[in-house]
Amino acid sequence: MVVEQDRKDALLHAMADEFSRKILLLTMLRAKTIQEIADEARIPISTCYRRVHELVTLRLLRVEQTIVTDTGKKFELFRSLIKDALVNFSSTELSVEVTLIPREPEERLSSMWKSVRGDQMLVVSPVG
Repeated sequence: MVVEQDRKDALLHAMADEFSRKILLLTMLRAKTIQEIADEARIPISTCYRRVHELVTLRLLRVEQTIVTDTGKKFELFRSLIKDALVNFSSTELSVEVTLIPREPEERLSSMWKSVRGDQMLVVSPVG
């Protein structure tokens, strides 16, 4: 349950925005790069970067992995944290409930360990 009014307003704004909704829906099942999100959702790349940043700040989206190629290019894979959201608007109050996608304990532990050790990045080589 979201209690703070500022957080409620920010969540409702994100849910009302067509691009933010598309980003959250596209990243529910699998982490994707900003380029993949922009292409699949048909969102201008600059808008996609802006919305992704907003959703990360709101803790509705997270960086699941950072990849560095042999050529030094770095990109991040983003994944939605939302499983579902419920907004209840009554004459006395507005309530917002967000259910987050549960992360397996070993995934949380692995993520914490990698950030402590500085192993957040995966280096990949081009194929072929």
